[in-house]
Amino acid sequence: MKIATRSSKLALKQVEIFTNQLKELDLNFEIKKQLTEGDKKSKQGENLFDKAHFVEDLETSLLNYEADVAIHSLKDMSCHDTKGLEIYAAIKHPSRSDVLVYKNEINPDDLTNIKIGTSSLRRKRQCKHFLNNKNCSEIRGNIDTRLLKLHEGQYDAIILAKAGIERLELNENYIDLNFLPAIGQGIIAIQCRSDDKKTKTLLDHIKNLELLKMIDIERKIIRHLNATCNSALSISSKIIGDTIESDIEIYGEEEIISEKLISELSAIDKSIKNLVTKIKGRGGLRLLDENY
Repeated sequence: MKIATRSSKLALKQVEIFTNQLKELDLNFEIKKQLTEGDKKSKQGENLFDKAHFVEDLETSLLNYEADVAIHSLKDMSCHDTKGLEIYAAIKHPSRSDVLVYKNEINPDDLTNIKIGTSSLRRKRQCKHFLNNKNCSEIRGNIDTRLLKLHEGQYDAIILAKAGIERLELNENYIDLNFLPAIGQGIIAIQCRSDDKKTKTLLDHIKNLELLKMIDIERKIIRHLNATCNSALSISSKIIGDTIESDIEIYGEEEIISEKLISELSAIDKSIKNLVTKIKGRGGLRLLDENY
């Protein structure tokens, strides 16, 4: 099996997690490490680019038959499937939350004025609304790069996904942030060609239908709101039996809109339509437009 992946430590760790789940099949894995356009832009210090640039080069490898699967962080992916490709399997982490990683001399009980590094508009707005901190600055790069900038003193603290910290077993000072996560945060997406029956048969061994259903519903909500992975929006869902519960928050500069969806899976399309109508009625699209 040929695997396309970014070349960062976290990306390669996620490949390891994936291959370990298939070890009973005794497959030979060929790992195709790629420096994506997003990696290049990030390394050059660019801030304002679509996170899809971390994904597109891997997808091209799939479409060109240079790889059988591509391993992504789901939060980097568009809520629209690329033609000819699909997310066929996924692996979740126990936590989808954010953490605030801080320098030794910082008092984690007083976060109002510290300089926080994050490139996410969602996280900046959450810091403003929930931490009363308006001192967020842009930061780019992989986890190692961001931690280096933190320890060099460029920031007092940085925000990272807890899943990344734990997957890499990093020993850092951090506190959990009680924020709703980005769509797909903490989830590894395994993408393949839609017509590749051989690869799909192998992936069936790790396919989690409930997780895929949850992912599909969250992405559908985002599509109906015309939002993107860069929007200041959070969503967290869980499926209990035949019911799904989703918490959604949209963050404006001065305002937050919170909604909850509770629906039978069999009625999810109607429930999403009602949810989006309610959000629109409360001015949610106006808040999403503030993102830009």
